[in-house]
Amino acid sequence: MGTRSLTRVSPIDTTEKMDMNKVMDKISANKYKAKDSVINLYRQYDGYLCGAGLDIAEFLKDFRIVNGLRADDKTRVANGPSCLAAQLVAHFKTEPGNYYLQQFKNEIGFYGEEFIYNIYVIDYKHLVISVYDVYKKKYDVYLNPEEIITKAKNILKSFPR
Repeated sequence: MGTRSLTRVSPIDTTEKMDMNKVMDKISANKYKAKDSVINLYRQYDGYLCGAGLDIAEFLKDFRIVNGLRADDKTRVANGPSCLAAQLVAHFKTEPGNYYLQQFKNEIGFYGEEFIYNIYVIDYKHLVISVYDVYKKKYDVYLNPEEIITKAKNILKSFPR
């Protein structure tokens, strides 16, 4: 039995003149639904922030999200949310077990997950990550992957050696 988590990638298009403050309010209030996500990646073990959260943030930290690729672009780039989701799966699913693509269910906790990581791709420019603790019923929103990396590493430093 491990600490299970789900990871989702959701596109948010704010072309309807919604400013970033309103987007952040909607993210904080969980107004974006799982069914809007491109993937639902289940992780069997180490789903807590210092495990899955840190792994996801390390993976995302140098990514640029674009709408259209250039032939000479050699940086870590994703051509939109679907491309990012595919690269996320390819990065983590390297052997049998631990990671599974699951159907979307409306009920939180259906898969026994303790944490849900929502990666929001806003207007092909910004990555915002929310972490939902299922048992505490609490959301934390991070404006960039580096915020999660810093928090997770500070938590790890506090553990006795």
